[in-house]
Amino acid sequence: MRKCIIIVLCLCFTLACYCQEYNKVSNILNLYGEAKILVKIDDKNVNKLSSFTSIDRKINNEYLVYVNNKEFHNFLTLGLDYRLFESTETEKALQVAISVEQMKEWNCYPSYQVYVDLMHSFVEEFPEICSLDTIGFSKNNKLLLALKIHNGENSHNPKFFYASTIHGDEPLGCVMLLRLADYLLNNFQTDTLVESIISNVQIYISPLLNPDGMYAGGNNNINNSTRYNANYIDLNRNFPNPLLGSNPDGEEHQIETLNLMQYSQEENFDLSVNIHTGAEVCNYPWDSWQSFQRQHPDKNWFINNCQQFVSQTRNIAGNSYFTDVCSSGVIHGADWYPIYGSYQDWLNYYSGTRDLTLEISTEKKPSSNLLPSYWNYLKFPLLNYIKNTLNGIEGIIRDNTNNQIITSAKIKVLGLDDENSFVSSNVDGYFFRPLLTGNYDIKIEAEGYNDTIINITIEDNSTTLFKTINLSPTSTSIEGISNDFKQDFFVYPNPCFDKLYVNSNEPASYTILDTEGRSFLSGNLEKGITTLDISKLKSRINIFILETKKIKQRIIFIKQ
Repeated sequence: MRKCIIIVLCLCFTLACYCQEYNKVSNILNLYGEAKILVKIDDKNVNKLSSFTSIDRKINNEYLVYVNNKEFHNFLTLGLDYRLFESTETEKALQVAISVEQMKEWNCYPSYQVYVDLMHSFVEEFPEICSLDTIGFSKNNKLLLALKIHNGENSHNPKFFYASTIHGDEPLGCVMLLRLADYLLNNFQTDTLVESIISNVQIYISPLLNPDGMYAGGNNNINNSTRYNANYIDLNRNFPNPLLGSNPDGEEHQIETLNLMQYSQEENFDLSVNIHTGAEVCNYPWDSWQSFQRQHPDKNWFINNCQQFVSQTRNIAGNSYFTDVCSSGVIHGADWYPIYGSYQDWLNYYSGTRDLTLEISTEKKPSSNLLPSYWNYLKFPLLNYIKNTLNGIEGIIRDNTNNQIITSAKIKVLGLDDENSFVSSNVDGYFFRPLLTGNYDIKIEAEGYNDTIINITIEDNSTTLFKTINLSPTSTSIEGISNDFKQDFFVYPNPCFDKLYVNSNEPASYTILDTEGRSFLSGNLEKGITTLDISKLKSRINIFILETKKIKQRIIFIKQ
């Protein structure tokens, strides 16, 4: 009888604790739309958790996990032990600038209006080397902006994209990239490293990808910033994924996600880095596969550049920097923990961009007075990462019969590239392929042309330039369709799954052909973005043809 009473009391105590934690989490969700919980789960089973929640990191023997109402409801079905994460950190001084002049003291975070004004001020002060793109708007109509900094005489230079704060409660990267832009622009004529970078690279800087999350507490307040966007969706789990398909998180693509995919496809970035906080580590692809399951063909390239970055930061900040996840400061993403729907995996798998996730601080929102120290640690590593990734080959692909440029030609490194790691020539026929020092056989393929193989040697700290690579047409080339691709329409994502988005600058007709030349779908497009259902398209490689009164254009796309 005594044992029964003890068991009943233990059950009642457990149930009371469970209800207490449930109520705590529910209250936070009601207030903010997202909550942080600590979950005990075996590392082997963490995939279950990652498939429908947003894992942030591992703390001792627990995982720190973000959930919205829907995710919390699904989480409860697992029956796992959890508790509300309650930070023990003292309240930090998070000063927010209310003017551009105050922001340029660089010891505070920007208000939303100061952020926008500062981005515009860069262009006003340096119009000869700087322009401002609007990527789009957030759910709450806040601007998604990107600076373009370049002093080259033409567009035939690699494109490098620095982006940050896709999680709104990680604003440190936003400040670092604003200061990086300021440093590049103000030191172009006095710093030889900066001059070399701006003259040889098209640099794109987007400091704030999730403004609704960063300013969830108001435009002049970052204390109540949230990881998720205004719809309580983690944007860094919202991209198409090679394992779980077009909507890995079970949610519709958010407006921020669609804008970023479209912009990335239009600009066709060669290299990029996404900056986060919450840890200190260089996270290279893949996020979806562990290293024993699949490795990126350019694994050694990623590791080499990451090691240089970590070494340079430690030279300034000390050897304890970038050690909280692993001693080397460099890790294969899913070996840390798997996630699905990340911007990193989407860029690497679908766009051929060499993208890295860079976690720069264990504190998500360091006190304002620490911002100058972080800049001191990161300034030259951020600059040198751009410079160090420029080893490789570049060239322009043309038709040897009429000198027309050839777009969407595939440039493959034999014995290295797999089906998704090749790069393609862009709208100007230009391509850039980063490579480590060594000797390589390069194969160039384009529909309607004979394959060409070129042997090249990459020296240390150099780019091998082929001014023109001429391809000869085969007898089966498609007639009547211009290879001179003008940027009049964009098709994305590419590769795609069940939906294809088309952004046309004017009304047009379209046709989708499979590899046998059979018409799968045709119709008319209005100006703007049109969504096409291609779920029943069986052919993997397909041709999208757009036609107006003046032009007829095509693009090859892949259906997964």
